[in-house]
Amino acid sequence: MNNRLSDSGYIDSCQLPIRLVTGVENVERLNGVDDLQLSGHLGDKDFDAIVASLGIACRVPIAVVNIVTPGKQLYVAEIGVGEDSTCVPDAESFCAEVVNTGRSLVVADAATHRAYRRNPLVRDHVVAAYAGEPLVDNGIVIGSVAIFDSQPREFTDDELTLLRYHAQLASAVLGLRRAAMTDSLTGLPNRAWCVEYIQRALAQLRGTGRVLAVLFIDLDGFKEINDHFGHAVGDHVLKVMAASMRSHIRPTDSLARLGGDEFVVVCPDLGEVSEAVRIGERLLISAGNSSGFEPGAATNVTLSVGIAVTDDPCESVDNLLRRADDAMYRAKLRVGSAVELAVVAA
Repeated sequence: MNNRLSDSGYIDSCQLPIRLVTGVENVERLNGVDDLQLSGHLGDKDFDAIVASLGIACRVPIAVVNIVTPGKQLYVAEIGVGEDSTCVPDAESFCAEVVNTGRSLVVADAATHRAYRRNPLVRDHVVAAYAGEPLVDNGIVIGSVAIFDSQPREFTDDELTLLRYHAQLASAVLGLRRAAMTDSLTGLPNRAWCVEYIQRALAQLRGTGRVLAVLFIDLDGFKEINDHFGHAVGDHVLKVMAASMRSHIRPTDSLARLGGDEFVVVCPDLGEVSEAVRIGERLLISAGNSSGFEPGAATNVTLSVGIAVTDDPCESVDNLLRRADDAMYRAKLRVGSAVELAVVAA
């Protein structure tokens, strides 16, 4: 039995999280896409295998694993497109519809569809039929896994089932990679992710006139918490502090745990240095506002924050982190929570 709804063109997606973050322009979704640090044509054997097997099994000329951003589709893997991305208005994009709804989409004859007949690939007779499934990572619909045909066609139940399983496989690949870049205790990105993210943020500085700030954070007195209350309480303190700090930074900032009681906040696209200092001061407030500690365990928690700022896309990640780290140690020489700015690049 075919599960498609003839009027809407949608089929039910199976085994997806109860709550999905959808919407092409949703800020939370776009942050999730950004965190994955994916781009078009990675030359990735796992995703290449997915599109190759879909093309063969479903007898289609085009198959893609794509990441959807406003007005643009980035192909992590593709056959039949020959480009790392295409630009199609969201209102005319099949895959944007999948991201907006978080549901499967099947279009048997795009040329007769009120929206998709305006799609440039449909007008040029490159695409006539479409089937796509949401590509989901950690509850966020980041894109789609899709097949296209150059002729109108009804996809079979077996083809749609195969497509759904391949989308789940692609999501599983992303989940495994995310786990490798995530701190298991706090759920924050880890050191490996942080280094890659800073590298990319540095490259994006070129020609913008903006600045990038890296805030190196250390929890003062954390050793004493572990010594007096035990490591289970210490772990709880780290999780509570991570959640509190995350709530005191901008939506565009990223918090990562380097290890132990050391954290980093990466703040891209700043207009001036004073903005970074204000973010650092909000982090100090986060220590005072945190709650849920073991009785007495919160009394010794303060933060030392070192800030390094740069507008130089050629500065190395190691140098930027070292400058922020040095500033953090200068902050530790002061009494209580403190912010210290590394003014001059080394």
